[in-house]
This record gives sequence, C-alpha cells and structure tokens, in this order.
Amino acid sequence: MADSARVGRIDDIRVFREALGNFIDDARNALTAVEMENRRITDWVKNTQKFYWINEVKRRREKMNEIRTELHRKKLSGAGDTDAKEATRVAKMRLAEAEQKVEIVKKWEPQLDHAIAEYLSHSRPLGDMLTGELEHAMAMLERMAEALDKYLATAPPPST
Repeated sequence: MADSARVGRIDDIRVFREALGNFIDDARNALTAVEMENRRITDWVKNTQKFYWINEVKRRREKMNEIRTELHRKKLSGAGDTDAKEATRVAKMRLAEAEQKVEIVKKWEPQLDHAIAEYLSHSRPLGDMLTGELEHAMAMLERMAEALDKYLATAPPPST
C-alpha cells in the first residue's frame, strides 16, 4: 500500500456537483410543469368541456323545441313549412352533436384519469430520488472535495 494518494483535479468534483444540482433543479421544474399541465387538462376536460356541452345540450334542445313549435304553427295556419322543416333538421343535427360531445367527454374522463395515474406511478420515483438520493449524493460530493482539499493541504511526511 502506498503512503500517498495521487489526487487529480478536485475542481472537477465541484463542477460535477454543480451540474448535478442544475439537473436536480431542471428535473424538479419539469415535474412541476407537467403536474400543473395535468391539473389544467383535468380541469378543462372535467369541468370546462363537460359543463359547456351539458349546457349546449340544454340550449340546443330549447332551440329545437322553439323551431318545432314554429313548424307546428305553420302547419296549422297552412303556410309553407319547407324552411321550418329544414330548420328542424339542422336543430336535430346540432342537438345530436352536443349530446355526442357530452358522451365523448364522459368517455375520456376515466381514460384521462388512468393516463395521469400511470404517469404519476413513473414520475414519483424520480421525484423521490431528486429529493433523497441525489441531494445526499451532492452532500457527499461536497464532503469528498473538502476532504481532498484538507488532504492536499497537509504537508507530506518527511523522507528518511
């Protein structure tokens, strides 16, 4: 066993530690950004879109009833009802579209929940590693650099 160790560049340990710190910050920021985006999308699908299309169904149903009433009046009065029939057909199509959108939103809610849960099952271990193991590694790298600095500061043993 040798009486001395050959120590190279201690600054490289500090450069690596700084790069690791930057990686930890970037990874945390990315995880936070994705979490915020997941919340935004979930709110958009489950609240904004769902309630929008439910209200559209109600609104379009009311509009269709108004058009049907107008068609009925024209039939009773003997007036031409071609325009009213076309308006009824268009209103039915629009109502069917809104009802279909409500069903699509309802269908996608559980799929979105599943996709986010799957993402979280993969991202949480990374988040745990960022706050646990990698921060511990940074502290260990700093202690190593300090210990090597102290070692280099000691005078070599006298030669005999």
